[in-house]
Amino acid sequence: MLDKRYQVFISTSGSEMQPERMILAQTLVGMGFFSWGLEQRTPLSTAFARRQIDDCDYVVILLGSSYGEQSVSGVGYMHLEYIYAVTKQKPIIVFMHDDPAAREASLHDGKPELREKFQEFRKLLQHENDQVFAYRSLRDLEMAVRFNMPQMLERYPVQGWVRPQNTQVLQDEIDRLKNKLEQLETESGKREVDPFLSLPKVSMHEFFSFEYRMHAYQDGNFKELKIQKKMTWAQLLAVLGSTFIHPTPEEFFSKRMNEYLNETGLQDARMEMPRAHAVARAQMNIRALHSIKMQMRQNEWIIQSGRDDRQRMLWQVTAKAQKLMESNLLDNNRVFQFKNTY
Repeated sequence: MLDKRYQVFISTSGSEMQPERMILAQTLVGMGFFSWGLEQRTPLSTAFARRQIDDCDYVVILLGSSYGEQSVSGVGYMHLEYIYAVTKQKPIIVFMHDDPAAREASLHDGKPELREKFQEFRKLLQHENDQVFAYRSLRDLEMAVRFNMPQMLERYPVQGWVRPQNTQVLQDEIDRLKNKLEQLETESGKREVDPFLSLPKVSMHEFFSFEYRMHAYQDGNFKELKIQKKMTWAQLLAVLGSTFIHPTPEEFFSKRMNEYLNETGLQDARMEMPRAHAVARAQMNIRALHSIKMQMRQNEWIIQSGRDDRQRMLWQVTAKAQKLMESNLLDNNRVFQFKNTY
């Protein structure tokens, strides 16, 4: 059995949650998790927290009875870390005190506006997340973590980290399964033709239509929107091309497209919600993502480039695609004038 480890980012309101944070971290370590997080926040620490969230497998929000210290924007650091984790589509689990009002007065925010923000943030977590669990004591918290974290692994499986000496076990199993598959295909005589070979090539100015979902925030509330969007293949190559300059795991097709939709989706959201001020959790239709990948392969813009040390399939843009990207033919003001001659 492989010895896997998972990295968990812990977000709390601050030092008043130190007893709970210590129990949480100790319990996670005992279960085989690596725990990260920051107790003291400053504007300079925000970038560091985001890098930790980028690298983690799961995010734990630990909420007591305080909204916590605020950033210069007026949004709490814990709230900002939550929003960033949502935009990065990290699996999130929330442990919150069942009765915040019963906690000691010193553990509450002093200002009425912060107490109001705490209540709003608590309701937001309960509304947006499926994995929310309450506790009353440190013992309750420990038991909740021990019971629910293994279920997170089942519901939201991730790659995790495997000890280097165990990677050979994975590779041997992959090789064995490949050989078995080839044997079965040969015996059945039903070796399938690569589906992308039947695709016609597309020109740069042609549109590709797809659907995606996202959360749009307006007047303190959010709504899940289903958006129909069109992009030219020139625009899609411009978005994805820079990500695959070097051999990059296949999962970055969805990560980059969802990041792009999070970055640009506010304009789409305002078609339905004119006062929307933020969007998050953009997620592109998985069939559309597969179509984009196959079409870019058919157009000879990307090629498979082996596997990394975690045995993930790698993709890389071709010299042909790099030439297009470097020629300024992907500029928005020239896309419709360009006629593909490749």
